[in-house]
Amino acid sequence: MFLSDLTSWRARTPVLPQAVARALAALETRALDTLPPGRYPLDEEGMFLLIQELVTRPLADSRPEAHRDHADIQIVLAGRERFGMAAPDAALAPVDDLLATRDIAFYPTPTREWFVDLQPGQLAIFYPGDLHRPCVAVDAPAPVRKAVVKIHRRLLGL
Repeated sequence: MFLSDLTSWRARTPVLPQAVARALAALETRALDTLPPGRYPLDEEGMFLLIQELVTRPLADSRPEAHRDHADIQIVLAGRERFGMAAPDAALAPVDDLLATRDIAFYPTPTREWFVDLQPGQLAIFYPGDLHRPCVAVDAPAPVRKAVVKIHRRLLGL
């Protein structure tokens, strides 16, 4: 997991995988605020961009998730979104395993989950296996627009 924002991530490139830095640089050439919701290719195979518009939901209506094959760069473009996070836990079994078909598995609430609220321009990176709970309401359900970059694990050297 990694937290930053769109204005300062370049100063932290020494600690980022090169594929993450390439993906963030590719975003700088796109008008994220005006792209309609959908899926867009990025500059190399194994990376793509999702523009999403959604309404956040109460914590009780959300589930932690993890991916096996992709890292997520989640960037809030408008609104506020709360994310739950937890370190990978081999003892925590998925309650809904869709890894083989959709590269996502949902988990029960981990013992040591913490939360961060992101505002426009802030981002969180979740690597394969990182438990994360996106789309949680900060105060009450509200609209959010965000960009999600998916990076295949082979580009990360995993």
